[in-house]
Amino acid sequence: MRFVIAASTERLVDSCRDFLGNRIGLDFRRGSVAETGWDCDAAVLSSALGHDRYGGSPQVGVAQVLLNTRADGAPGMILTTPPLPLAAASRHPADPDVERYVLDALDSCLAAYVKEVGSVRNVKILIHLEAAGFDRQDLTAPLRGIAEFFDQAGLT
Repeated sequence: MRFVIAASTERLVDSCRDFLGNRIGLDFRRGSVAETGWDCDAAVLSSALGHDRYGGSPQVGVAQVLLNTRADGAPGMILTTPPLPLAAASRHPADPDVERYVLDALDSCLAAYVKEVGSVRNVKILIHLEAAGFDRQDLTAPLRGIAEFFDQAGLT
């Protein structure tokens, strides 16, 4: 299992690289989803963006696998993060909540992929910070969630 962490600016990519360090199976790229996910099997996108572009109906608390039939350069499978209930989405979350959400969202997306495909042995998944909805002014909390996800997945 391999991952690509991407963002639209070099500053964001550098922040990710500095925080996450060198891990086997992890690459860093700058650009759009299409520019950074060209060799990936799947991409993690926020529920709103994923369903808007690739169809389907969001379900609160459920990550989904959508097929990209648009030929837009994004990976063939889109993993949408679980949308939050309205009450949770309408408040400003504290850092521990953001960290937990990012970890849980990535866990859910990976579980949805496994359910759909059956294996993650040779998969490469794009996590584009802005497209996944993980970007914030201070990236510390989202990056802690990503780091914990990688630790649990055995990416050291």
